[in-house]
Amino acid sequence: MKKAYFCTAEELEQRGKDNLPKQFQSGEHLIYSSPATLAFNSPGAEGFGVKRAGLAVPGSIMLIVAPGGCCGRNTSMISSMKEYNNRFFYLCMDETDIVTGRHLKKIPKAVASICESLEKKPSVVMICITCVDALLGTDMERVCRKAEEKAGLPVRPCYMYALTREGRKPPMVHVRQSLYSLLEPGHKKGNVVNLLGYFSPLVDDCELYTLLQEAGVKTIHEISRCEDFEEYKKMSEANFNLVLHPEARFAAEDFHDRLKIPFIELRRLYQIDKIGSQYQAFGAALGIEFHAEEQKKQAQKAIESFRKVCPDPVFAVGGMCKCGSV
Repeated sequence: MKKAYFCTAEELEQRGKDNLPKQFQSGEHLIYSSPATLAFNSPGAEGFGVKRAGLAVPGSIMLIVAPGGCCGRNTSMISSMKEYNNRFFYLCMDETDIVTGRHLKKIPKAVASICESLEKKPSVVMICITCVDALLGTDMERVCRKAEEKAGLPVRPCYMYALTREGRKPPMVHVRQSLYSLLEPGHKKGNVVNLLGYFSPLVDDCELYTLLQEAGVKTIHEISRCEDFEEYKKMSEANFNLVLHPEARFAAEDFHDRLKIPFIELRRLYQIDKIGSQYQAFGAALGIEFHAEEQKKQAQKAIESFRKVCPDPVFAVGGMCKCGSV
């Protein structure tokens, strides 16, 4: 059993930048960074921050309302990616907008103008606003309703409020709820399930697909695998939702309240025995028994292979990067 290595700030200062401990030098060994550290995505990163997440609905576009010198400018990195071509639009705020709030009257006109300029009508317009409107106390729900009347299609808010990150409903929680708010009640099918939580699909050989199919599930919906808006709307046919990330819990509760679709939440675990126990509890809730012995063997084999390649790994646990907007 190895002891955790640590170094105080005072010791680091005494060592100097040219004499850092090897444990802190990523080029010396493999470092695993815990999910807490990986939770942050800078605006220019290619991870799923609020802006990319807000475009998870097929055929959607986004209007970013922000002062030109702050969060709006940071989207240029993402909008240069070919899959987001003609999906990001901007409404720049000036000082007068911030003082008087006149930009709120511009938003419905901007949405209508953008939709008219596109060859294909979008499925939904996501309006992304920043901490500026959080401080102004903007009623974005009302603005979205006005924009819907003007454009004649669904408009939803997407809050990029770093101020609410530690609150009850942080941005990444709210955006997940917005994504599924377009779904309407439909006929339920007993062999359909939705996977909620991530903005990219699970790996194709994930054991969860196999286990669900063994349980009699014929169709597994993930928003990231929906080819078009019509397929997205079929998510309302699910018999139940499977929550894979705690930030999707609010969205699952909204599913339950509006569409009467119950949900089961699976925790993110790393110990093989605990993962197996959770699957057994999940099976008990469905009234079946999962047989995951083969998947367990594969996981153990992967761990053994990793230990051969990296016999002395270093794990960086904890820590959270907070810099800039969400």
